[in-house]
Amino acid sequence: MILYIVVAALSVALASRVTTVTQSNTYVLTRRVLINRIVLGGLFVLLFLVSALRINTGNDYPTYIERFHDIHYGVYVVTEKGFNQVIKFIYWFFNSECYLYAFALFGGLTIAIFLIGMYKQSDSFVLTFFLFMAFGMYYQTFNTVRYYFALAIVLYAHKFITDKKYISFIITILIASLFHKSTLVCIPVYILATIPWKRWQAILLAVISPLGLLFRNNLMDLFVRLYPSYQFEEEYLAGGQLSIINVLRSLGILALCLIFWKDAIKDNKKNRFYFYLNYAALIVYAFFYFIPFVSRIGYYLNISNILLIPAVIKSIKDDRKRRLITAGVVIAGVLYFILFLRKAYDVEVKILPYSSWLYEDFDFLPLVPVPYKNQ
Repeated sequence: MILYIVVAALSVALASRVTTVTQSNTYVLTRRVLINRIVLGGLFVLLFLVSALRINTGNDYPTYIERFHDIHYGVYVVTEKGFNQVIKFIYWFFNSECYLYAFALFGGLTIAIFLIGMYKQSDSFVLTFFLFMAFGMYYQTFNTVRYYFALAIVLYAHKFITDKKYISFIITILIASLFHKSTLVCIPVYILATIPWKRWQAILLAVISPLGLLFRNNLMDLFVRLYPSYQFEEEYLAGGQLSIINVLRSLGILALCLIFWKDAIKDNKKNRFYFYLNYAALIVYAFFYFIPFVSRIGYYLNISNILLIPAVIKSIKDDRKRRLITAGVVIAGVLYFILFLRKAYDVEVKILPYSSWLYEDFDFLPLVPVPYKNQ
């Protein structure tokens, strides 16, 4: 736990040295941009090392080792083709059971895409990065490797849909779907979020959404028909549990947006897009939590919060109010991080205790050449 706190504090301190620049200026190599790139490089190295040096850290770490092995030997796996091809290439290149390299590669790519996406889109990189760490998103990349890699791509895709580059957005999401097909839900949902909804439409959606709880069994029957494999998995049929923390988080951000609606949301298409995504996340977490893997859908919706909150704060004209809200967000973020670390030992998370292969006897590392199936 101490390691995670130190890494979070050190990385946020580094992020504070990044000067937020407009998107049009990020490609011009000025002194400011050069310093930003150096600091971002330092951030990447720090976060990458913590990720790449881990072993048996994460609730699905052993499961992924088995999948890597099965992919290498041509055994059928449920993971997507893009993911499978990358793993095949890594194992072919090193001609070994080199799962450490596979984890390191996906960890590095995930971190890099997240950093680039935040840097290019945030109105305050340091606050966005702070929220990224405080919400536990970085440490969660130790779990569900391919999902968080896809989530990083989805965050980067925000820039295309807010710039109305819909073809680029769809192509980017399709690329992400090669690693986790659940990203396909982002195409219709994100496009709907770009529509300037009327107030009565948003209220109507809130009114009818509780029907999801009333027709819970019917919806679960529908999902079993769409995904027959669910009927053999009791944990899927049981569905998820109501996440109070996610509901409260979405409600708090909703309240912040409504308070500063006129200055931050009303006439700002990008912020309004983020607002609608958070609104959708609130509805999903509150009334459709029983749907299998709903948390993954929710993350596609509320990942934009790390961009929305700094944007709202930046729009506050009163200096005193802006400082107070910023302080409140920081305090809330720290408290959220503490709660996250307390759950990090749970079997569903299991990113604590942290273990590194640096402390392992190399005789136990599986970097031993293996024969190919056609030999």
